[in-house]
Amino acid sequence: MPLCGVALNKIQIKNWINRHNKEADREEAGLSPKRRGRKPAVTLQEYKYENKRLKMENDLLRDFLHAVGRK
Repeated sequence: MPLCGVALNKIQIKNWINRHNKEADREEAGLSPKRRGRKPAVTLQEYKYENKRLKMENDLLRDFLHAVGRK
């Protein structure tokens, strides 16, 4: 059944309706829509925090090895 030059299958239309109904049910229940696509990029602040944490961990391990006499 061509509609404006686009051939649609019954199953495609049924899937679109089902998807729409599921999204409407989620919104009605107060749930946020499902995230799609890539995860958000890590911010510069998060990179700086991780870098600081890793440097502290490195220092602790270096001090431990020095105390044990391995380096």
